[in-house]
Amino acid sequence: MNILQKIIALGLLFLASPAALQAEAPQQTVSERPPWAGFFAKCKDEMIDTERFPFIKGEADRVQWAEMEPEPGVYDWSKMDSHIRNAVKGKYYYYFVLWTGPHAPEWIYEHGVPKVVVSGGKGKDYFPYYLDKNYINYFHRFIGKLADHLASLPEADRKAFAFIQPAFGSTGDKQLYKGTPKDPQYKISAEEYLEFCSGATKRFYEAFDKPELKHIRFLFNVDDESEPGGVKAKGARAGEQLYANWLRQNYTIELRKQQFTIAIGYQANGEIAQDIELRPTFYGLNGKEPEFVRGEFSKFGQGGIFQENPIWNYYWTAISTVDRGLDLWEVEYGTVKTGKYDEGFAFASRYSYYKRPQTSPHAFIALRDVLDSADTERFPEGRYGKAVQSNAERVQKIESEFQKYGAKVGDLNAATSLSGSNYLLEAKAMNDVGFGLIARNYSRFLTQIDANKTSVGLWRVGPADQPYGRYARGFENASGRNRMSFDLDDNFLTQGAKGPITVNLIYLDQGTGKFSVRYDASSDPDKTALSITKTNSGRWVSKKITIADGEFANKGPLNSDFSLVNDDDEDDVFHMVEITK
Repeated sequence: MNILQKIIALGLLFLASPAALQAEAPQQTVSERPPWAGFFAKCKDEMIDTERFPFIKGEADRVQWAEMEPEPGVYDWSKMDSHIRNAVKGKYYYYFVLWTGPHAPEWIYEHGVPKVVVSGGKGKDYFPYYLDKNYINYFHRFIGKLADHLASLPEADRKAFAFIQPAFGSTGDKQLYKGTPKDPQYKISAEEYLEFCSGATKRFYEAFDKPELKHIRFLFNVDDESEPGGVKAKGARAGEQLYANWLRQNYTIELRKQQFTIAIGYQANGEIAQDIELRPTFYGLNGKEPEFVRGEFSKFGQGGIFQENPIWNYYWTAISTVDRGLDLWEVEYGTVKTGKYDEGFAFASRYSYYKRPQTSPHAFIALRDVLDSADTERFPEGRYGKAVQSNAERVQKIESEFQKYGAKVGDLNAATSLSGSNYLLEAKAMNDVGFGLIARNYSRFLTQIDANKTSVGLWRVGPADQPYGRYARGFENASGRNRMSFDLDDNFLTQGAKGPITVNLIYLDQGTGKFSVRYDASSDPDKTALSITKTNSGRWVSKKITIADGEFANKGPLNSDFSLVNDDDEDDVFHMVEITK
């Protein structure tokens, strides 16, 4: 096992307090799950059907300064207002990202703001000069008018707001320019970046300091605060880090954006490093409150990985977002309306904001094995070759060993050369071997004990029209692996409140063999909750089991709380165990 894998912590914590959200000020901490927590959809002008899609909690909108102030001092709020009214009528929440910078009105360039032409970027090839006094004056004036307008709306419209994401540069990204100014006089230093962004931030808090707007919070696209004496960011990142430090020292950042790669896919090369970096903040493992994290899915559904089996890939992306700590996953409403991916979207919505076991209604484990070629303990270099991503021979040796379990490398070039978002977008097919991966089951508050010693990983299992089979785990009677044991977080069920619970088990109904679900009961540490005989339908099946007398004191085999036990010599295959209080 490599050093990155050894660092991974599986204990995820979450604590909620009974605060009344609507009465709190933007800078106060949200610790209770807000009513708007869950899955959001991006749509154009139509109303979201929350009766058909009850897992949708709100609309994710984008509004442009240019559209709302088409002429100096002339404001048109109609487009934004229509979306707000749709949210009220449709009984869902609403937020927007304010696009400024390249989406500023064209008239600013006729009123003294220098136009900065850039090279090497994507999209628009010119931006305003952000440090120009005229630009700052126009921008700050607009922020004030925006706040005044929102405060003037009817109460029902104002209460539809979940939060607002201020954005100061290119769309909602951190950069001010996308590209390099051709005229070097318009380059912006780290200190100037901090000055501009901190000034705009203070203006937002000042403008929204109104009784009518106290419930509206701000979500920022911002990094973690760097530790004193830590590695100093360089280049464009230096200003972003200065601003992150300033923002976190002056305001409570409870809502933040994080997109790549958490919201856009799973099993991307290099993902473990990002998970190690972000998990402590996302889950409050650093002694602070967990942060509410949003991220949007976009063009990645058109990539070869997703297109190989969208039903599997939307679902497993949803599962991975929950494991990694995303709270608000947003997807185009057109994709949602197909109705093909409801289960994954509902899953993401169900776990939103539940990051501490004491107050989470649910715990889950999605069973999977992951073949990480960076893992030199599982795949020793003496046998498989040097552990570098570019070693195609090493990847192929691992693939060959696990082909009998369904593992496949569909795009060897991507597996050995691409990482992160580039991998997720450009890979031509799914790969079951990668480099620097999150090599474990996905879970919250429920872990498998000695996973690879007690079960075998499986890939591409069961019907392709059901979402579960991208990964699975199963018994292997031939190697003596006939019991999977699980540990429920000790804080999930408090003393005196240990039942009843519902266990939802999803298994592949292949064959006619038997297996049993066992648990640590008050009268028997290995009590059988249910014995299941398969009917060979060939489909994935969901089975709910109610347990009223659970002790869950880790008295079962291998100090477990639950077990799946093979009751004959036929191997059984499982996708998920989910527990609901």
